[in-house]
Amino acid sequence: MNVPFKLTALAARLMGKTWAHKSTEQLAAALDRQIEELTEERVPEHLADASRLSSAAAYQPGLIDVRGDAYDIAVYLDALTTTAVALGDSDLADALVEAGEFAHELVARLAAAAHATIPAPAVPVANAA
Repeated sequence: MNVPFKLTALAARLMGKTWAHKSTEQLAAALDRQIEELTEERVPEHLADASRLSSAAAYQPGLIDVRGDAYDIAVYLDALTTTAVALGDSDLADALVEAGEFAHELVARLAAAAHATIPAPAVPVANAA
């Protein structure tokens, strides 16, 4: 995101307004730009942080944090869905329902990943069968 756009968007938010794209091309370009910027800014940081992990247990704090973020996204999508339904925008509501379901699934999968950081109890060979 270039600086003038960031400043314009910030000024609009401060005045209680939000930026909305008027065409699918503008929206697609904004979404592409967002991914490019996040990739450039965050991937090196995430790779560096991940390279410092030395055991399965070391993953837990990050997984717990990410799960919390994912849950926040999931409930926000649920709220947006409720509003889209109330406004009668069925296409948007359908898209939001699908996104919300995916977000809730992500929450569950992140919980499973966090649980996978706990070592399985050792089963004596005599009791394994």
